Amino acid sequence: MIIFYLILLAAFIPFIGFLLAKESTHKTIVFSFSFIVLGISLFGFVSKFSFLGSAQEQILANQLEDAIYDDARLQEIFFNNLQEFLDENSQIRWLEEGILYAINNNSLQTAEQLVEFGEPIFNKLELQIRFYALYSILRDKKFPDYANASIFTSFLVPNNCDFDSINLILSIQDGPAVPIAKLISNDPSKLSFYISNTDAMIPGFDIASALINEEQIIVNSMLKCKANNSFISRLLPIKNPQNKALFTLNISEKDWFVNPQ
Repeated sequence: MIIFYLILLAAFIPFIGFLLAKESTHKTIVFSFSFIVLGISLFGFVSKFSFLGSAQEQILANQLEDAIYDDARLQEIFFNNLQEFLDENSQIRWLEEGILYAINNNSLQTAEQLVEFGEPIFNKLELQIRFYALYSILRDKKFPDYANASIFTSFLVPNNCDFDSINLILSIQDGPAVPIAKLISNDPSKLSFYISNTDAMIPGFDIASALINEEQIIVNSMLKCKANNSFISRLLPIKNPQNKALFTLNISEKDWFVNPQ
């Protein structure tokens, strides 16, 4: 924006010189030069064919940077102008970069507002995945205690089962059908493992989100045997009294029930 003002100032210098001169024999040259410089500056900054970056974008960038610096909420006019002057792809790019920049600068209030505004814009499936990834980064920054939420799970295989694989699905009690985590293991030597936020089906819809929203987590397990039979269990993990983001789940032989299939 400063460059734009400097160009405008340069364009008006001939005018000033012309007005101060007692008489001039080069009026056409003076006016032509001034209008050419002024026209180039306008074309370069504010036209839809801008090659130097539009003045509107620079104003928006300055407003966003000021808000992030102060960790303040942006005025509604900022978002109105964002939609007016930028196409959808540019809006998405601005929001992604703005959210990450705000998070890196610990401007969580500004980042939250950008996330709220951006949710309906990231409406396509591939965009939603990117949006929830951004949301996860913001959430982990705001709630660091839940960033490493996990459930330590161990199990025993029934005597009448020749282990083939185990499938664990974590869901929210009385919640949506989409699991918050899923883990499959077919290693008979491994009877314990951690289920964490990285095992989520959808970034951001995970163990941490369930804990933050004070939801009850249910673990549905299926143990498959090589004889083509299987066992199932449905248990609540036990919360660690020293750490509210850590749970344990021990599946004993008596916790397995024959799967009627």
